Amino acid sequence: MTQVIQTGKTLKAGTGKITINFPKPFAQIPVVVVSSFWENVGSQVGNIETIDTISLESFTIVSSNAATNYYVNWIAISQE
Repeated sequence: MTQVIQTGKTLKAGTGKITINFPKPFAQIPVVVVSSFWENVGSQVGNIETIDTISLESFTIVSSNAATNYYVNWIAISQE
């Protein structure tokens, strides 16, 4: 088996759910880890990002965090 890793950084400018598409679909459902990044603020975020769904092609996160400089960093790992 080979370990497949994909990463990304996604702007979250609106509250609620957003779907993030993987650059390439996985053959197996991956493990996804997310981390918030509030650029140039120097303060903590209000809510933790929660992963709602994960598929071969994408995953969905939800929180009430949002700003024009608020990002979600993510890494997805699968054994294929």
